[in-house]
Amino acid sequence: MATAPIDTTDLSGIRILMLAPCLGKFGGIETFCLTLIEDLVEREATVQLLRKRVDGFASDGSIERNEKEMWNSWTTNEKARFSSEYVERGDSKIKDAIDLCDLVHLHNPMVEGVWWAKKRKIPCVMTIYNWRRKGWHPRLLAWHWAVTRADRRWYISEFVWDSWEKRRKEGSARLPVVSRMPKGEIPPSERQGFLFLGRWIPNKGIRVLLKAYKRLSPDPQKWPLILVGDGPLRPKVERLIREYNVRGVELPGFVSEEKRQTYTRRTKWMVTPPHSREDLGLTPLEARTAGVPCIVSTDGGVTETGGPHALRCIPGDVESLYECMRTAINMDESTYEENCRQTKVELEKYVRPLDEYAQEYLTLIDKR
Repeated sequence: MATAPIDTTDLSGIRILMLAPCLGKFGGIETFCLTLIEDLVEREATVQLLRKRVDGFASDGSIERNEKEMWNSWTTNEKARFSSEYVERGDSKIKDAIDLCDLVHLHNPMVEGVWWAKKRKIPCVMTIYNWRRKGWHPRLLAWHWAVTRADRRWYISEFVWDSWEKRRKEGSARLPVVSRMPKGEIPPSERQGFLFLGRWIPNKGIRVLLKAYKRLSPDPQKWPLILVGDGPLRPKVERLIREYNVRGVELPGFVSEEKRQTYTRRTKWMVTPPHSREDLGLTPLEARTAGVPCIVSTDGGVTETGGPHALRCIPGDVESLYECMRTAINMDESTYEENCRQTKVELEKYVRPLDEYAQEYLTLIDKR
């Protein structure tokens, strides 16, 4: 979880290069990068972030807004130890940046990043976010080559790890990504409703959620449905709300990190119902940090991140999600409070501290 460093790992003078693919919108990879960068800069490291534009890139300004929020919280000295910019595939800036760094941290397989790091004998670690699709497409083969050549391979979930390595290899580990987790908790008795956090795209299950909520038709004062975020499905979502005459749905849109955390702390249940084999599912981790239990689908990584006390529904199944939400509403207060307690306790067994990244960096750099 994203907390201030509690160990004494000092990265003074260490130059870290991060290379991450970018679609132009603030998502899971961007969240983790900024969280890790905050920790590294606090440890006196110098960090350069190169965001590589990929096919389909279209900026909506959310990346810049979140980076500015982080930037404004720093001292002048901290600002001086961080830089970021966009690059293109094959850009000479990638090679030049690798020449000047002590370690490369790749976010997802990137052939050119691994190639230049190995050529320059620079330690190279890789966080792998996406499960490996089947087939022998040349691009998949290239990604497989890149993964096998990294000095450390950190998979964000057991689900993703299994797709790449049925047999565990030396240098590999499950190391869930972290984000700026909510701080503090609100007493369970003071929480209300259901919360959805994420981009409004088809695979996130937002239409199924609306249909299940309509069927449930709970008291909108006690059980509102808050949909935080935005995306290409907004016109359809608004139309469904009108057509179904759904009461109790709130659409605050994109919100600041502070408001996002406030919404998370105040909700009774986090609902994350994707139906396309989600790689991890970061919002359940965020919710559980605040002691908020989750409703998740049995879909890839969210089954893990929801934890053993989550309510689980069939991906894309309105009836199944409705039953989970009905169970949540009908749960007595003492059972709910125990669920809240256990969901946070079990989280501590799943997540790993940010300290491990700094320690692994130093171990590899010292071996050069």
